[in-house]
Amino acid sequence: MRAKWLLMLALFTACNCASACQRIIQITLTFADGSADLDRTQIARLAGWIGNANAMFAKYTSAGVEAGATAKPPERTPKEAMQLARMRADNVALALKTLFPAPLDVEKFAHSYREKKSSDVDVNDFAAIQIYPDLKTSRLPDCNPGLRTAWSVNASSIQRTVA
Repeated sequence: MRAKWLLMLALFTACNCASACQRIIQITLTFADGSADLDRTQIARLAGWIGNANAMFAKYTSAGVEAGATAKPPERTPKEAMQLARMRADNVALALKTLFPAPLDVEKFAHSYREKKSSDVDVNDFAAIQIYPDLKTSRLPDCNPGLRTAWSVNASSIQRTVA
C-alpha cells in the first residue's frame, strides 16, 4: 500500500513539473448559415489579426483551426454538417497559410453540433484559429511559477544553484 502511494505521489510530481504553460493567440470567425467560404471582411480581419500577432512574437511553431457547423434536420443532417465544418476548416487553413508570412503547420478539427456549443453563441457556424508562438525565441519570462534550478560545474565539484 505504501509503495502504491509513493508511486502515485512520484507520478503526480513528475507530471506537475513537466507541465508548462503555452501562450495562444486566437481569433474566431463566424460564417453565414450553410457557407464555407470566407468573405472579404473575414479575410481582412484575418490578415489584420496575423499582422498584430506577428508584432507580438517573431516566430510561431504551429497553428490549429477548429471549425463547426450546426445540424438542422431535415435540411442539414449531422453528416452534412460535418462535411460543412470540414470545408470551413480547409478554407480557413488555406487562407491562414496563404496570408501568414512564414511556413506554418496547421492542424484542422471539424465538429458537427446539434445544439449550441455554449450559451454565449447564437450558432455554431464558426472557425476558431489559434497560433502558438515559439517561446524559446521570445524574451518572455518562464510562465511556470516554480523555482528555476540550474546546475553549474565548478573545477572541484558540482554545485546546485537556484536562480
